[in-house]
Amino acid sequence: MSVNHKMLLITTGGTIAGKVATTKKEQDYEIKNADAFSELLKDTILFIKKTQGIELNIETEDLEAVDSSNIKPETWVEIIDIIQKEYDNYDSFVITHGTNTLGYTSAALSFAIANPAKPIIITGSQVPLGMPGSDAQSNLENAIRVAVLKPKRSIIRGVICVFGSHIITGTRVKKDTEFDYDAFKTFQRSSIGRIGRIIDINEVNLDHHCKYHETPNYPVAKSKSKLIIKKGFEPRIVSLTEFPGMDPEILKFLHKNNSIQGFIIRAFGAGDLASSFVPVLEYLKDRDVPVVVTTQAPNGNATLQVNEPGQYLSKNNLVIPAYDMSHESQVTKLSWLLGNLVGLEGSFDNYRALMTEDIRGEISVMWEDEI
Repeated sequence: MSVNHKMLLITTGGTIAGKVATTKKEQDYEIKNADAFSELLKDTILFIKKTQGIELNIETEDLEAVDSSNIKPETWVEIIDIIQKEYDNYDSFVITHGTNTLGYTSAALSFAIANPAKPIIITGSQVPLGMPGSDAQSNLENAIRVAVLKPKRSIIRGVICVFGSHIITGTRVKKDTEFDYDAFKTFQRSSIGRIGRIIDINEVNLDHHCKYHETPNYPVAKSKSKLIIKKGFEPRIVSLTEFPGMDPEILKFLHKNNSIQGFIIRAFGAGDLASSFVPVLEYLKDRDVPVVVTTQAPNGNATLQVNEPGQYLSKNNLVIPAYDMSHESQVTKLSWLLGNLVGLEGSFDNYRALMTEDIRGEISVMWEDEI
């Protein structure tokens, strides 16, 4: 007996949808729409029916046709609106996306959609569809394979990136290379699974991913009426990298003259901002402007617990430690919190508490005495 499964395929453009103009003779940018993608999947749909008894019906929606460098928070909101509107009509959602900002979109959707009971799979490609060696079709095929998968213990749900041989939770998606087919890797945490001839799911990590969608505060949403969505994003934030001799007054200038509402600073070591930043940090804290401090070390952990500069910032509660959050999650989480906490709720202490709270699997708080 076959089981019906309806899937909505949403396209946003990116490399997967177009032909790259590699020479002056190749200036035509041919955008492939969602119907072109679904046409490629006929053999996979038939295979799923024969092997799993799933009658898969893919419908399509073309949202954008842009390079993902031009994706904005407005696009995140449009994707969320489609998922919310169509939630009761489909069993899963697959989103095609350019690779440049795929990690940001994955994190943004993860924070905005609290309790999905259905898979929201994001994929893309390193080589455009139609070019020799393109990984577009294999990534699309793998995305729908994961979307209909029934693991032994948990179910596949929530925002997940499927790319190359990796299956990654939405808040841990990190672009690792501009060249290899395995363009994305999980940041700091173990992946949900790997894809080869078969799909190998790490059930423990999948359980960990799924636990954020059903908490004592809310159940998993089996219908649209139960779906919890907060889709506000504040774009007036700035991300800076500290360097020796950097003038801290830049932060005050940006706040006063550009109405910047929050900062992310990639500091030295484990979050060791130079002591010259302290007066400006005190100024920003008095005005409830959150300053998130992370590390420049690619696989570091901004604990503020290692050296004196970071310890001073922690002791005096002047900044918010990012711990092991990816830059993509730091940016989207801060933007999301600023966009959804208003008025009296938006205090520095509240921002600090929520930025360091593990809301969607994005952060692991580690103290030195636990190492």
